[in-house]
Amino acid sequence: MTMSFNENLKEAMFCKGLTTIQLADLTDINSGTISNYLKTKGSMPPVDKALKLAKALDVSVDFLVNGFEEKRKSSIHQKSPFSIEVFKIAQKMDGLEKDELSIITNMIDLLKKRK
Repeated sequence: MTMSFNENLKEAMFCKGLTTIQLADLTDINSGTISNYLKTKGSMPPVDKALKLAKALDVSVDFLVNGFEEKRKSSIHQKSPFSIEVFKIAQKMDGLEKDELSIITNMIDLLKKRK
């Protein structure tokens, strides 16, 4: 499964714990421009900006462009091998109430104890 540039960028930002504004500050790329890259059908950055993004996110440009299959070679995989799955789960949990998140946390703890 090949992921798109915007998905790879989102994953790298998630793993580094960076917001669009924080990434903009690190790269001197306008936050609106970065937001455009993050859109589902967002544009690809020019090489100079792709290099800045990769450096700030501690990944290769190859990872940002080619995605999941290339992740094994990037530092992001070493930091979080299941990061895309975690990212997808986090997106689904966005907007839940605190008590609902507590239930999910308890379920995760129970699953971890089963091992």
